[in-house]
Amino acid sequence: MVEEFGTVIALREGGRIALVQCHKQTACDACQAAGVCRPGHGKLREVEARNDARALEHDRVRLATSSKNFLRSSFILYILPVLGLLGGAGLGFQLGHSGFSALDPELLMALSAVAAMTIVFGLIYHLTRRLKRDAFMPVVVAVEMKK
Repeated sequence: MVEEFGTVIALREGGRIALVQCHKQTACDACQAAGVCRPGHGKLREVEARNDARALEHDRVRLATSSKNFLRSSFILYILPVLGLLGGAGLGFQLGHSGFSALDPELLMALSAVAAMTIVFGLIYHLTRRLKRDAFMPVVVAVEMKK
């Protein structure tokens, strides 16, 4: 279980979703996803979380994300594109060396690798749109301090 503390800055969907402002961890500096994460301002970042603890605005809360969801989302975002890239390169290598195309085998390998990775990113985009919004969302598990 990955836990973090923050302050509720807004409630959405009738209080079902809390926008929580958290301090950046030291691990955030070395994270590869720092460019796509919603970093907020300065040392703060904003996280949407399911508000199971019924926290109110300005409450200090504890967020939790299951390790299973953390690993699953990391696999989807990082490993699948790499597998698509390598699979596309392998397919291009086989096609290029079998005489299937008049293109240079290395060029065909590079083109098929990029094409396969693009297809994987498209699949990830469309498949994650079909997931429940809160399937991978952290959960407010406790109110540590009321406003």
